[in-house]
Amino acid sequence: MYRSGVSIWYNVSNLERTLEFYSGKLGFEVIFHDPANGLAMVNTNTKDCVIGFSEAQTVEPATSSTVFEVVNIEEAMKQLEAKNVTFIGEVEHVPGMAKLATFVDPDGHNLMLAETLVEL
Repeated sequence: MYRSGVSIWYNVSNLERTLEFYSGKLGFEVIFHDPANGLAMVNTNTKDCVIGFSEAQTVEPATSSTVFEVVNIEEAMKQLEAKNVTFIGEVEHVPGMAKLATFVDPDGHNLMLAETLVEL
């Protein structure tokens, strides 16, 4: 019934600022951009996973986190901090499972880096 892939969709207040963050800072590829209708999509680092954006008058930041897997969380954080991405708090440790680091996009949507410590 299902096919491979997942799409995450966010309402955003400024489409161009959002694309600069997701492509310029996070390094994701813009695959669709329709400024006239306030829509865009980016490919993430995960196969068949895209994030879409709709420009909206009112934006309620998502409180669930979109999580991006990284090989080394400390190195990934250094690279993103060099691009002025701000992390919230310290790296969280889930013993024997993962390291997690939380940050937000320009509209306050929660995002997270995860370094998996054990294969599931």
